[in-house]
Amino acid sequence: MKEPDSHQFNWDICGHEKIVHFLQSAILNGNLAQAYLFSGPSKLGKQAIANKFIASLFCQNSEKDLPCGVCSSCQQIKNEIHPDFYVTTQAINEKTEKLSRSIVIDQIRNLKYKLQQGTLLNGYKIALIKEAHLMNLNTANALLKILEEPTKNTIIILLADDASSLPQTIASRCQILRFLPVPNAEIKSYLENKGVFDSGLIAKQAYGHPGIAIDLAGSKELSKDIKRNIGVFLKIIEADLGDRFEIAEKVINWDKDEAVNISLLNDLLHTWQLALRDIILIKSDNELLVSNTNYLAELKIPAATLDFLKIKSILNKMDQVINYTKYNINSKTILENLIINL
Repeated sequence: MKEPDSHQFNWDICGHEKIVHFLQSAILNGNLAQAYLFSGPSKLGKQAIANKFIASLFCQNSEKDLPCGVCSSCQQIKNEIHPDFYVTTQAINEKTEKLSRSIVIDQIRNLKYKLQQGTLLNGYKIALIKEAHLMNLNTANALLKILEEPTKNTIIILLADDASSLPQTIASRCQILRFLPVPNAEIKSYLENKGVFDSGLIAKQAYGHPGIAIDLAGSKELSKDIKRNIGVFLKIIEADLGDRFEIAEKVINWDKDEAVNISLLNDLLHTWQLALRDIILIKSDNELLVSNTNYLAELKIPAATLDFLKIKSILNKMDQVINYTKYNINSKTILENLIINL
């Protein structure tokens, strides 16, 4: 465990300067909270900053910036084998080998037991709870007991899509850090410094989500998927009901694991929402603000036929679908109902 000093930091983060500065200052000043809640939609950078924060706390190298990336602790964190670092997320069902739709109470009880043990390396004990919004009330109450009776040198970090999805009793015991979309200019600059080709287009397509920008920069297949998904959406809104059924069957390569399907569905809907946003911008004579500039000609076609009330109706239905994915409803059924009712 490091003493407060004048160290610099080796955090390669896109955006969120205030949050980064706040956490780095807390490390240097030894002014750390017992629990943190990182709140905001996926792909904004919650996980990336949590990783750097945790690695910096465990880093053993006093001669380099934090985290050094080479000491034994940094390597253990990288390989997810550090003995004093515990990650809790959706469990895999041993019988079905599929990802659970929630974090169950036994996982939190197991975490409590581990945190009550002494540290193996005489430093911090850190627990990272991913997808914390997936805890049910009983699971959240079990976590509350841990937060009410904190053990020495223990830090708990919760990652959640929305702080309001957690009981107030949990949120009130955490230092809440709210992650907001990052300006396109910052994402573009970050990508340019990495030598990424077409950084301006990628920054627009990411729409404030650095994680999406990084994924797009590293995968040509992902760019192809976006193009295909936009094309599918444009076909759907022009097709009659009979053709929509056929399109619905092919729009996603469904997996046996429902948790995987939910992720695929959310990615698809994110692309469709951005396409609708671009259509609104085109109709409002704001083409310079369009995200998918390389599909501008295709997007102008529905922009000429859809009115604003229809677009608003479609967006509302998509928001409902995204909300439905949080419950135990089959994702394919959800998408089929959406496509039929567009």
